[in-house]
Amino acid sequence: MQQRTLGGEAAGRSFFGGTRSRTRTGALIVVALAGSVLTLLFQLPGILATLAAAALIYIVTANTHTGSLQQRWANKRRWKERGRLGLRDFQPLHRRPAALDPNVGTRTDKAAAALAWNAYRDWPDGAEGMHWLQRERGMPGIAWHTPTGEAAYLSVVFAVSGQVRGVEGDRFLDGCSTAFGQLLARYGSPLALPNRVQTITRVLPTDSARHEAWVMAGLAPDAPRQLLESYDQVVKRTGRRGLMQRHYVVIRWPLTPTFIASAQRLGRAQHGWRQLMAREVQAAGRHLVAARLGDVAALSAAQTAAVLRHMQIPSWPIDQAADVDVASPWCPTHDEWSYTAATDVGPTGQVESWFHRTALVPIAAVETGPRTSLWLAPLLSQLGDQIVRTISIQTELVPAAEARADARTDVTSDLADMAAQREKGILTDDDLKVGLTGARARLDDLTPGSGHHGAGWAMHITISARSRDQLADASAKIAEAAGNAGITALGWLDTQQAAAQACTWPIGRGMKPIGASLGGWLRTTAAGSGAKEALS
Repeated sequence: MQQRTLGGEAAGRSFFGGTRSRTRTGALIVVALAGSVLTLLFQLPGILATLAAAALIYIVTANTHTGSLQQRWANKRRWKERGRLGLRDFQPLHRRPAALDPNVGTRTDKAAAALAWNAYRDWPDGAEGMHWLQRERGMPGIAWHTPTGEAAYLSVVFAVSGQVRGVEGDRFLDGCSTAFGQLLARYGSPLALPNRVQTITRVLPTDSARHEAWVMAGLAPDAPRQLLESYDQVVKRTGRRGLMQRHYVVIRWPLTPTFIASAQRLGRAQHGWRQLMAREVQAAGRHLVAARLGDVAALSAAQTAAVLRHMQIPSWPIDQAADVDVASPWCPTHDEWSYTAATDVGPTGQVESWFHRTALVPIAAVETGPRTSLWLAPLLSQLGDQIVRTISIQTELVPAAEARADARTDVTSDLADMAAQREKGILTDDDLKVGLTGARARLDDLTPGSGHHGAGWAMHITISARSRDQLADASAKIAEAAGNAGITALGWLDTQQAAAQACTWPIGRGMKPIGASLGGWLRTTAAGSGAKEALS
C-alpha cells in the first residue's frame, strides 16, 4: 500500500532557522533591543536585567503537555471575561422574551437582565456571520459566511457514501488515495475558485429509516403481521446498540476578486454569484465522483440545517429536514471549562441534554513517519466503544510553485542547522532530523511535473455523550485511540468549547488561512482578476 510522510511540521522555518515560536522570538527581539539600551546606561545591572527577562520569556513560553504558562493565563483570562459578559450561555435570538429589558428595575435587576440579554444572539460561538445565499427547497444550499476578522466565503455541503464500503485490496485502496489526491490537486491551481476541502466523518447512533424503506420496497403484500412485528423489534434493538458512519465533504469558495469578476460576467450582484455557483457546484459534484467517493449529492439548506441540529442534539435523525428551522437551527447551550452542554427539545417532544467536547489534533503531535490512507482507522472503524463522535479534516491548497519554494527553503535551513551543530561537535537535534525528513518528503512530492500542490491541514475531533461522566470516559478512550493512530497528544480546546464544536460542523470553520509568502503574494497581486471583457 502507498505510504506518504506526514506530521511534525506545524510551520515553515523562521529567519533564525528551525520552527521557533513567533511569540517567543518577537519577545526576545524586544528584550534584546531594550537590553542593549539598559546595558549602555547601567552596564552590569542592565546585563543582569536583560538575562533575567530572557529567562522569564523562555519559562513563560515553554510548551508542556498542558500548554505553556502564557496559554494557561490566556485561557483563565478568556474564561473570566466570558463569565463577566454573560457569554457562557447561548440562546437563539428569536426565543428572547419580550419582557426582558436590561434598562428596567434596580441596579441588581439591570445587571442580571443584561447578562441574560447577552445570551440571546443570532449565532452560537463559532458560526457567527453565517447566512444563506441559496436556501430554496430542492436546490443545493449555498451558505454565505461573513465571520468577523476573516475573509468572506461561500460553502456547499455534499453527502458522500465513501470510498471503501467493504473488504478491498491494497491496489483498490491505492487507487482511492490517488483519486482523492487528484481531487485536491484540482483546487491547488491559482486559477481554481475553491481553495479548501473539509472532509467530515460522523459516527452516530444507527438510524433504521433507510433499512425500513428498503424492507417496505421489497415486502410481499401478503407478509404475516407477526413476522413484520418481530422483524421490527430486531431492527430497533440492533439500532439502539450500534453506531454507523455518515460522510460529508464541504467545499469553500472564497469571495476573492477573481470570483467576483467571474460572477459579474454572468449577472449583477448576488444573481451573478448564484449563476456562477450553479456551475461550480455541478463541477464539484463531478470531481467528488471522480475521486471515488461513491454516491454524491449536494445537500439543500434544509438538509444542511438538519445535520447541524443533529450534531447539537444527536437524538434528532440526521436526515430529518422537514421540520428544521433553516434560518436558525441552533440549540441553547451552556459552557463549562471543558465542555459545552446543549439542552433542547428532542424528537420525542421531551427536553434532553447532550454534552460535547472538542479537541484539536496538533500537527506537532502527529508523529512524523510513513503512513497509509488507513492511518485514522484506530479512531474510526477499529474503535469498538460506542462513542458518538465527529472527525473533521480541513485541507487548504497552496499553488505548487509557492509550496515548492517553501519546501526548498525549509530543506536548506535544516541542512544548514545540522551542519552548524556538527561543527560545534554536539549531537544533532532529533526534532531537526524529523523536520528535515518531512521537508525532503514535501520537496520530492512537489517535483515539477508531478501534478501535486502544497497543502496545509487542520484536524478536530468532537465527542458527544448524554452525561458529564460518560463524556469524561469517552475523552480518555478517544485519547488512547489517537495514540494508536500515532497522535501523541490531543489539544482539548478548553474555555472555548462552544466555538470549538463548530470546527467539526459542515460550515468550513476552524482553520487559520495559510498566509502566502512574499513571492506568492507578489505573483497573485501581479496576476490581478483579469479583464472583465475576457471570456471565463
